[in-house]
Amino acid sequence: MHLPFLTALPHNKPQQHRVTRLWTFFASLTVMAAHVVMAPVAIAEITVPQSFVTEVPLASDESAPKPAAQYLESMLQLLKPAYSQLGISVWDMTTQQAVFTYNNQSLMQPASIQKLLTALAATKQLGPGFYYQTQLSTYASSPLNKQQINNGVYQGDIYIEFSGDPTLTYQDLQQLLTSLKNLGIRKIDGQVVLVSDQDSQLQAPGWVWDDLGICYAAPISPFIIDKNCVYGRLSTTGYDKTASISMMGKRPINITNEAYFVNPVVASSQYKVAPAGSVYTQANSQPACQLTLSRFDNNRYHLSGCHVGAKSLPLAIAITEPALYAQHIVAKQLTALGIQHNAPIALSRAQLTPSGGQRQLISSHHSAPLTELLSTMLLKSDNLIADSLLKKVGEAYFQSPSDFARSSQAMKAILYSLGIDLADANLADGSGLSRYNLLSAEQVLSVLTTVYRMPEYHFLLDTLPESGVSGTLRYKRYFNKSPLKNHVFAKTGSMLGVANLAGRVKASNGHDYLFVLIENGLSPQIKKQQKAPFSAVFLQTMLDVPVN
Repeated sequence: MHLPFLTALPHNKPQQHRVTRLWTFFASLTVMAAHVVMAPVAIAEITVPQSFVTEVPLASDESAPKPAAQYLESMLQLLKPAYSQLGISVWDMTTQQAVFTYNNQSLMQPASIQKLLTALAATKQLGPGFYYQTQLSTYASSPLNKQQINNGVYQGDIYIEFSGDPTLTYQDLQQLLTSLKNLGIRKIDGQVVLVSDQDSQLQAPGWVWDDLGICYAAPISPFIIDKNCVYGRLSTTGYDKTASISMMGKRPINITNEAYFVNPVVASSQYKVAPAGSVYTQANSQPACQLTLSRFDNNRYHLSGCHVGAKSLPLAIAITEPALYAQHIVAKQLTALGIQHNAPIALSRAQLTPSGGQRQLISSHHSAPLTELLSTMLLKSDNLIADSLLKKVGEAYFQSPSDFARSSQAMKAILYSLGIDLADANLADGSGLSRYNLLSAEQVLSVLTTVYRMPEYHFLLDTLPESGVSGTLRYKRYFNKSPLKNHVFAKTGSMLGVANLAGRVKASNGHDYLFVLIENGLSPQIKKQQKAPFSAVFLQTMLDVPVN
């Protein structure tokens, strides 16, 4: 079906005619906005209300609605969904004035637009030049060199100091340990200790249990290697037979499997692929064909259930116990380098300070600076970076290890120092994954306006995804084509029942607008029936917004 509202609208008509045209145009979309399947309405049958085409009041009339607000209010009444809840704030960057609000003080689930708060708080507290460090060190009277190694044996302990770097890779860690081999060490006659003085809380309150085995909800630990995620593939060995699993990189996890593939022809009569959030099909009481991952201690997993089709499936499994995983990785890498160690790999939650000798740095790895980390976080909506940074913000603010609750308090205090009052908001994490997060459109807009007004933070607006070009808006439906393509720069926020967007839009009147669109309570069934998401339709109306 061709959707006429996805084509560019002419922007050069007189204001009154343009409003009349848009009324006629969007009246045909009432069915979509209400999320109800009805017979098409012929445009010729629509009568344009006289009040809508009446000339707007003169600007000198202080009590009269502004043209932009009147226009957006009329469009919203026509387009707002029937079953979900909205919170909207629009602010003119040219005049630096509020243009339009709707339900903008109601607290709602922000999902990933919460990362805007994390980005601003991290820049304020940590500074744009901040970076993570992972260090290899020992305690000795002088820096370690080849002369101190007797016949390849080092008589002492080796410390690997983790900092919660969300970008540390297997190869980065291996490069650190290679410096031991370069010193001529073939055996460590002491302990290898993995050190971190950070809080060890792995998940924030309010994270959905079903998400914890999936890599976008990987645990937030000081010990992070390859995003605490392992990859593999599930392949068929024939229909109704146990499938085969192959894991990449031979990582130290254990996964058992009894999953199988189902012939699509057979499935059409017996099964139906499970829709999100459901257990049984609507057609009958036959359980839906779906895969289930069960998690156990010691990084053990079990995959069960079925999948309709014959093509192999990619797997991305979040590590359950990252500290244990790091111990096994380090032991594996030392063995690969030909370095023996007698004692098991040990863990320490606080930096050790032996009485003899001084700390001697052997090698270190630095992450990219904060500006690059934030760019990745906002473009890709990276949850691990967001929550790792939140922990760092809390640690720096309190000068001590900080859990999610204290770190969220720190973020509130930091943003308050910038004039952003979040007293009524509820913050549970930095990524927006937690269902306990509650923010209003007005509060999110205050973050955007602060970023715009303060030059030291303005770069954050420049790193937002661009519609049809970058990040989470590159391929997003209806944003990757005209008229929205290249006009929207915004952070997405999506989870079950939530479809949010916050950022900047370029209108045809020459003005840029900051906006926050929060939509909660959107059921998967209604979302599937939508011709286009509400955010796309509303932003297209903003391309034609008149100047106040």
